[in-house]
Amino acid sequence: MKRILLTAAAAGAIAVLGAPVANAITNAEADYLQDLQSAGIQGDAASLIADGHTMCNAIASGASPDDLSATYYKNASGLSHAQADAAVNLAIKDLCPTG
Repeated sequence: MKRILLTAAAAGAIAVLGAPVANAITNAEADYLQDLQSAGIQGDAASLIADGHTMCNAIASGASPDDLSATYYKNASGLSHAQADAAVNLAIKDLCPTG
């Protein structure tokens, strides 16, 4: 009986170790999602977070927030100009290292 329990425990440990780990979001990313929702911007959380980090990378590379906002407005369906501006400004506030 003891051997059966040990075998079952080992199999359970392997199953847990082999299970994929969920990608946890950071506090900054959670703040960004909450701020976006407050601005009326909704969508897939992973995509919104990726967009925000892309904006930060573009700003770090010298892109202007105004240009990013115009590009985001053009490429994200259903957003107003004000929401596109908000998405960029919230990315800067919540996600970009220099905030």
